[in-house]
Order: sequence, then structure tokens, then C-alpha cells
Amino acid sequence: MQIKLGQYNFEGPYDGARFMLEKPGVFAVLCKDIRNEGKFYILDVDESDTIRTCAMNHPRQVEWVKKSYGLGKLAVAVYYTELMKSDERQKIVKYIRDLFNTPFK
Repeated sequence: MQIKLGQYNFEGPYDGARFMLEKPGVFAVLCKDIRNEGKFYILDVDESDTIRTCAMNHPRQVEWVKKSYGLGKLAVAVYYTELMKSDERQKIVKYIRDLFNTPFK
């Protein structure tokens, strides 16, 4: 399954980071709306050389849960970027954060 975020096709969304591969990439933390099946809200976007570990140990995890409370269930989508450097991935992160006006900048 895929979800399009701006001009990028992300894999997922998945029910948790355990479904992600330990590769370089960009990941989006989503909230699946409990009132409208299939509707997702983007809470946060980040990048790492090891996105699974990064997502599972992210310092904003508590904030993600707070932002999703009462709205829905957390999910994650991934865009693997094995040939990109961190600065290239950071441009994708900024693009998606700006496009969707995410709560975390």
C-alpha cells in the first residue's frame, strides 16, 4: 500500500515502526482518523540513516500520542532513500512539513 505526501509516494501507512526496514529514509507519523476511515492527518516528519530505530526512539513520541489523543490511532509511512544524503532528506522533510503545516517544525 502507498500514500502520496506531496510529490512523494510513501510506503504504508503501517500500524507501527516495527514494520519499517532499518534503512536511510524519511518517515511520516500519521494519525488515522477514527471517525473517517481512510483519512490521515500528518503529525510529524523526520529523516535518518536508520529510520526504524529513529522512529522507535524518537524524542517526540509522547507529543505524537498527545496530538492524536481522541482523534485516532498512530501510523507511520516511509520513503526509503538509500542513495540520498541527510541534507537531501532534510529538504524532503521541510517540503512535507511546510506543505501539510505539521504541528512539529
